[in-house]
Amino acid sequence: MHRSWLRTKVNESRTKVTSKVAERAKSLVPRPRDGEADSCMVCGRSMRPTGVVRGDGRVCSPACARQWAQGL
Repeated sequence: MHRSWLRTKVNESRTKVTSKVAERAKSLVPRPRDGEADSCMVCGRSMRPTGVVRGDGRVCSPACARQWAQGL
């Protein structure tokens, strides 16, 4: 076997495994439902969906984060 051919095969399988793992990880993250909007827990401003982080505990700005932290 030629060495570069073997390297190509290893890289192909590595890429395939990486894509499968990424696909699996993305499927485990709950996707936002249509029409559901997140809002800042301090001021109530609506926030654009990120697709990754959702739910309670999101703030829209560092000022809101400071205000929330002072209330603890």
